[in-house]
Amino acid sequence: MAVSYPYSLPDFADLLKISGVVWDIQRNDELSGSGDGRVWQAELAPPLWTGTVTLADMYNDEAKQIAARIRKLHGAQEALFLYDPLSRYPQADRDGTKLGSAGVSIAALGADNASMSLKGLPEDYRLTIGDKMQIAYGDRFAFLEVSETVAANTAGVTPVFGVFPHLPTGITANLGVALLRPACRCVVMPGSHNPGTASGPITTGATFKIIQKK
Repeated sequence: MAVSYPYSLPDFADLLKISGVVWDIQRNDELSGSGDGRVWQAELAPPLWTGTVTLADMYNDEAKQIAARIRKLHGAQEALFLYDPLSRYPQADRDGTKLGSAGVSIAALGADNASMSLKGLPEDYRLTIGDKMQIAYGDRFAFLEVSETVAANTAGVTPVFGVFPHLPTGITANLGVALLRPACRCVVMPGSHNPGTASGPITTGATFKIIQKK
């Protein structure tokens, strides 16, 4: 069977044994200031999610297979889906069983282009600041972070709450929202992959960095 892109979660992310991760953003801003301490910031492009992944020690065969999958991405030519290992599920639903198979979608968008409400949730379902979500729109994907803690009402609808970053053009009401294992579409940053060092049967020190590709 031919390799397909972007790599799905079972084809890559679920195979990783991650021992450490730095999940952050890369801002694309221009700053200027004056001698009296005033600072002006212009956002030249939306911020992008980044990740620095360190893999646990593993047997050489496992390490070779992960490295081969990364090389098959042809640098940054092909994409993969990766979740924040600290945010695979909402903080108030550690294994996703409370949400189950509920079909969650956008109920409404805030006027500030940085907030929304959701529908289709179980009654009293809680979203906590720092939770992540994934939204597919057309052939693109938004990866968002919850900025306020809210709970769904008896109808399964949340109040409007802030998200980060701003919503991209193309996000509309009624689009589906993934809260369980939300993934960011990304590429491996060129030159960042270290396949690790083999010593006896074990490979140590395997790392790579990713950056969001919308």
